[in-house]
Amino acid sequence: MRRVGATGLVWLSAVLLLFATVFGYARRSLFDSDQFAARAAATLRDDSVRTLVAERVTDQVVLKQQADLIAARPLIEQVVSTIVGGTAFRALFVRAVRDVHAAVFHHDENTVTLTLADVGTVAAAALDKLDPSVANQVRKSGQVTLVDNHLGDATGGLARLARNVRVVAWVLLGLTAAAAAAALVVSTDRRRTVAQLGVATAVVGILVVVLYTLARAIVLAEFSDPEDKAAAGGVWNAFLADLRTFGWVLAGSGAVIAAAAASIIRPLEIENVLRRGWRLVSTEPQATRFRVVRAIGLILLGVLVVADPLTAVDIVATLVGVYLVYLGVEAILRLTYRPAAHPTVEEEVAEARHLARRIAVPGIAIALIAGALSIFFATGGASVSVASVNTCDGYPQLCDKTLPEVVLPATHNSMSAPVPGFFSSEQDKGIAGQLADGIRGLLWDTHYGDRLKNGRVRTDLTNLEQILAQDGISQEQFEAAKRLRARAGFKGKGVRGMYLCHTLCELGATPLADGLRDIHDFIATHPNNVLVVVNQDYITPADYVKAIQDAGLGGYVFKGPNGSDWPTLREMIDSNQQIVFLAENHAGAAPWYRLAYDGLVEETPYTFRSSTLLTNSANLDASCRPNRGREGSPLFLMNHWVSTDPVPKPTDAARVNAYEPLLARARRCQQVRHHLPNLLAVNFYKEGDVFKVANTLNGIGNGS
Repeated sequence: MRRVGATGLVWLSAVLLLFATVFGYARRSLFDSDQFAARAAATLRDDSVRTLVAERVTDQVVLKQQADLIAARPLIEQVVSTIVGGTAFRALFVRAVRDVHAAVFHHDENTVTLTLADVGTVAAAALDKLDPSVANQVRKSGQVTLVDNHLGDATGGLARLARNVRVVAWVLLGLTAAAAAAALVVSTDRRRTVAQLGVATAVVGILVVVLYTLARAIVLAEFSDPEDKAAAGGVWNAFLADLRTFGWVLAGSGAVIAAAAASIIRPLEIENVLRRGWRLVSTEPQATRFRVVRAIGLILLGVLVVADPLTAVDIVATLVGVYLVYLGVEAILRLTYRPAAHPTVEEEVAEARHLARRIAVPGIAIALIAGALSIFFATGGASVSVASVNTCDGYPQLCDKTLPEVVLPATHNSMSAPVPGFFSSEQDKGIAGQLADGIRGLLWDTHYGDRLKNGRVRTDLTNLEQILAQDGISQEQFEAAKRLRARAGFKGKGVRGMYLCHTLCELGATPLADGLRDIHDFIATHPNNVLVVVNQDYITPADYVKAIQDAGLGGYVFKGPNGSDWPTLREMIDSNQQIVFLAENHAGAAPWYRLAYDGLVEETPYTFRSSTLLTNSANLDASCRPNRGREGSPLFLMNHWVSTDPVPKPTDAARVNAYEPLLARARRCQQVRHHLPNLLAVNFYKEGDVFKVANTLNGIGNGS
């Protein structure tokens, strides 16, 4: 009875293992939002899936968003086909699928809407060089909806199913282990029971592979169009191919366990078992009901071979492969250790002296199984990377560092550039050009202004005291500027708006929406980057946050570290939280828009009237002293420019931004403040070597 009970528990554990495998795989791959999104994005590696998605995107852009582009459809489809599967498109796709999955399985929403918010921007960037006029129209298309289905009450059931699967998977795994342990406890011959457990595990693995192969063949048979069938196959492989691989791992592991046990006990006559199995299949049974079952089985097998010979070959190959693994491992282990059939006293003494050889058998078995599992997990069998992030802010070395551990080149008064309407600029290019060149930190000022009928912008002076204090100008200077602006024709009624200006919008103003659009277009087309934007704010937090949302940047904002634990740059990019928005004076209106100098950023002084204050070694300690922000804040801003308002001088920037003086001050500030300078903020960033210095401080090559 104990022997029968042990055998029954062995096969009970096999049944439980089969279900634990299926439920566990579903829990991880289908009901986890991040993993589901990652596997959905993995489908884009398949040529057929990419073609299908490209056609869908093109139809949405051309037919529904910009119908006038019908003549340019071939060009657009060609370009879209090249970007589908690329880094930018993949990032959009992952974010969209993750949001849909979370909406269905966590928020019980009853509509599935898969929308790619910035696909128009990504496609337009690819079209810019081919046909700028078409690119501008495509850019206006904005978002594209790939799927829009109403599920009704089904979502509630799916959400409950997801929760139940997560619990059941762990319960089944625990019951599997309990049944196997119970089999060993009640067994009268534990070595034989171990061999039986190995065989049972191998059978489960074979069943997983067979069921996977049959299910795939059945599903793909539903598609008559070859292109649709190929795309369906790509989707199936992305989501379920790892299940078949795990089945092979189970089958191989079971074969190793059985072989290890068979090398210690009498050989497991598996050939005899196979012969008996063949006789059962090839010999017609006496009972009528068994004849019917056998006939139906033969018919189904014949249909499978005729309908899908490759599937039949796959199943046979799996069975033969597992059998060969068993034979090979068993032969190797018998070379390591095999007891005599009737040991003598001398043989027993010799065996005791060679205990290590006996221990080697389970040791080799464990090593083989551990190796198979390691390969499975190392190749992404259990988890698929959410995003293929190979570089972060341009360099792979930065991906595993947190934001407080990296140095970013930054610009002071980033909006002050040689663009129409700006006078006395402090940078070499506008926001878009700075980002394209490698600037990753932006320090800008936001003001309310009135756009007059003549196109000029007049500053709103409601926050006069704040402007005077932060921009370092006297009341007399300010009054003189006001008189000059009145004489220059800044009179009359205007239309209120938000602008990027330095002190006075009369000297240069860029609509805030334009600056945010430049950021949006860059991050949508270059998602493997992290940016920091510090706003010297003279507008309300609510208006600023709304402008960010209106620019389509709400899906990219950094929601903040979890306590003191900052994510790595790769994790920020993977989660689509690449942009850190900070305020100098008044934050709020959204939890992610926070005060810079209230526990997040500390800085150096920012008013230096002479270049020697930044280059002379005797002045460096004073130049690094604390200014705004709490000591010990996670981010450190090093202000590094010469203030010669109203006329900034590129020659000063060339001197202070040169490699040696800039690196010397950065390292000195790091010593004085016990903090790596995370933001190197400069004027005229193309003068000197700010990028080279940042690379040196980041430990990248020789700083080049």
